[in-house]
Amino acid sequence: GKTTLLTNLNNKFSTTPNDFEVVIWALVSKDYDVEKIQDRIGENVGYSDGSWKNKSADQKAIDIYGILSNKRFVVLLDDLWQRVDLNQEICGEMGARRKIKVECLEPETAWELFQDKVGDETLNSHPDIPNLAKQVAERCGGLPLALITIGRAMACKTTLEEWNYAIEMLKRCALPKMKNEVFPLLKFSYDNLPNATMKCCFLYCCLYPEDYCIPKKRLVEYWFCEGLLDKFDRINEAQMQGGDIISSLLNACLLERDGENYVKMHDVIRDMALWITRKFEATEDTFFVKAGAQLSQEPYVKAW
Repeated sequence: GKTTLLTNLNNKFSTTPNDFEVVIWALVSKDYDVEKIQDRIGENVGYSDGSWKNKSADQKAIDIYGILSNKRFVVLLDDLWQRVDLNQEICGEMGARRKIKVECLEPETAWELFQDKVGDETLNSHPDIPNLAKQVAERCGGLPLALITIGRAMACKTTLEEWNYAIEMLKRCALPKMKNEVFPLLKFSYDNLPNATMKCCFLYCCLYPEDYCIPKKRLVEYWFCEGLLDKFDRINEAQMQGGDIISSLLNACLLERDGENYVKMHDVIRDMALWITRKFEATEDTFFVKAGAQLSQEPYVKAW
């Protein structure tokens, strides 16, 4: 929900009068790179030519300071992974006039979001399901991404047995031995994918870099070439299966639409997929991943 909130702020600053002369949006990502952030800031203040991008980080900092030092500006940093000091004293030292702590969703709001993703048809399929659905929603701990993905996973579950099973599985996610409470919750949606082919195709998507716009057509071709799809005599049959898998992953909220021809993987979903491949999927389709290495060919055997 943080990116959605930040997007709304950015849109408001862009469309309504405010105290800022310059509004800058910069995507940070986990692989923190100061110069990439400088380039994004530079694009917002008129530095976008190739010669400026070739300058050193120190030179860019001087140029940016020269432009912004005499202006009122706001910088919106999205997808920030490094720790930020949230102590209220720090906020005071920075001159913050109003401090807002972004909390998880309140129970009522979380329930509304979960209902929306599950759908009325499923919730009304049995008189006892709404009560069980509330228990599932509570297990999501007010986390929007968990509510959305688990809600979509339960959208076709119309029996009490399925809902009770979901509650039991989510209870196991809360065991103290689980170091990351989010990934086990999200893994529930992965576990509910209907077959091994779809699961493997989903995990394959985590090989793309973070925040990457994945061409749907190219993705299906890669699945086919890697042998992840069923065996077909004609390529168009494989393309149809690949398209169906993409639609299913979109409906499960494990992929996101990015225009008509592209999809994206939410950064937390991607990290969950990497976590699954590392912890659970010891199969012949194991992946080799090294973020930021920009591999163009496989390394020598000794480097694996």
